[in-house]
Amino acid sequence: MSKSKKNKIKIIEPKIDTDTLDIGNVYMFYNTLFNINIFINANGFDQAMEKFDLCNFKHRDQWKVFLQCGKQPSGSKK
Repeated sequence: MSKSKKNKIKIIEPKIDTDTLDIGNVYMFYNTLFNINIFINANGFDQAMEKFDLCNFKHRDQWKVFLQCGKQPSGSKK
């Protein structure tokens, strides 16, 4: 009789709070066919893609990804 291995569950705490816009990054996924925007807070592109993949959208080639930068242009030039 073989011994069954128990799977260990490891909980990893995020290094930053991705639920706040001041610390995390905002990625916008834009569907070019249906003109739909989905906003995802994430710590880097890889995490944004992982969260997007949780939605199980088909036809990935219909989506474009945009990133909100920390310093956005604002106001007028003087």
